[in-house]
Amino acid sequence: SWVRGKCIGKGSFGTVSIATHKRDGAVFAVKSVDQNSCRHLNQLLFLENEIRHLRSLSSPYIVQYLGDDVSHESSTSYRNLHLEYMPNGTVADLAGADAGVDDSLVRSRAWCVVSALRYIHARGIAHCDVKGRNILVGPDPRFCKLADFGSSTQIGECTGKILPRGSPLWMAPEVVRGELQGTESDVWSLGCTIIEMITGKPAWDDRGVDTLNRIGFSTESPELPTGLSPLCRDFIEKCLKREPSQRWSCDQLLQHPFLLPLSPVSVTEPSPRCVLDWDDSGFESDEDGGDEVAENCEVSAMARMGKLATNSWAIWESDGWVTVRSGDEKIEYSDFMRRERETSGTSSVYSDLTWIRE
Repeated sequence: SWVRGKCIGKGSFGTVSIATHKRDGAVFAVKSVDQNSCRHLNQLLFLENEIRHLRSLSSPYIVQYLGDDVSHESSTSYRNLHLEYMPNGTVADLAGADAGVDDSLVRSRAWCVVSALRYIHARGIAHCDVKGRNILVGPDPRFCKLADFGSSTQIGECTGKILPRGSPLWMAPEVVRGELQGTESDVWSLGCTIIEMITGKPAWDDRGVDTLNRIGFSTESPELPTGLSPLCRDFIEKCLKREPSQRWSCDQLLQHPFLLPLSPVSVTEPSPRCVLDWDDSGFESDEDGGDEVAENCEVSAMARMGKLATNSWAIWESDGWVTVRSGDEKIEYSDFMRRERETSGTSSVYSDLTWIRE
């Protein structure tokens, strides 16, 4: 039902290709592992882990799961994960070109990643491999999505000594020591990733075992870039506390002054015109196409309110008005923005990726 196109990435996880549906020509990304090779057994386990987790997730800040299957091509059998196609690459790709970006771009991308982590942490999942190459950039460069859930784990699944998951230069100290890997570890990796966004380089110099010893067993933290605003510096420091219990949670980080001034990046969110627009409205239907109807009903709540706005004052003396509430309550705009953020909805592809460019 689909055709594999050109390969756009390959690495230790397998390959990623562009694919096209035969029926409607829709383009998506397909992440594949050769099932016939014993060398790829670990890759297959990671892919199955990613499929298992992505099936249960649905967030505008997480790459969307579209399906999975097995395909037989020539003499090879592939296990495939279908994902939405994000054509603008990763934060790591853009960080090299945008090194030294201002606070506004870093703030927007950080807000998206923190929102994604908050969503999965609330569902008992730790990502375990947060880094620039696992964050995909949308058409708007301020908007990004968290990807690559191959290393993700259910919090509390492992007891005793753990086998570290993820990329060493982004690992938290407790992960390097094999003690713990959970939500706090993701927050440390987030801090390292924000440094990467700003500088275009990992937060630590890669000196092999020496660097791992510094991360896991010293009292050091990554050196912060020069020229940071005080709020950005404080935000990163809240992520990079060596003691896991001292790091801020994602709920706290979303209330940090560095992120609070941010208007939510424009994304399509459910804003129903009536109760029947909700997917879980409680009404059953035997007709197909429910997903299509729900998709058509998804619009930005703020955009709809904007359409109701006018540049002129209301004429309160007009006939026909009925008073339904009176009072002196005032809602400040900043409070409205905060509530909009709190109610925003909060589904890998490119881990350790070697990009193939035309």
